[in-house]
Amino acid sequence: MLETRLDRTRFVRVHRSAIVSIDRVREMRTAQGESELVLRDGTRVPVSRRRREQVATMVKQWAR
Repeated sequence: MLETRLDRTRFVRVHRSAIVSIDRVREMRTAQGESELVLRDGTRVPVSRRRREQVATMVKQWAR
């Protein structure tokens, strides 16, 4: 499985269909109970409710 070969400090599964490199994230948005990541190139990636907290923590840590 690809996910197990990736560095967990740099990559995070944000949805069952998406794994994102944290250094490509510009911001995380939440509106009407739905969350998404906006990547540096403008791509929007949905974040599942189940993974929202973990993703938010990683994004905050990476921003430091």
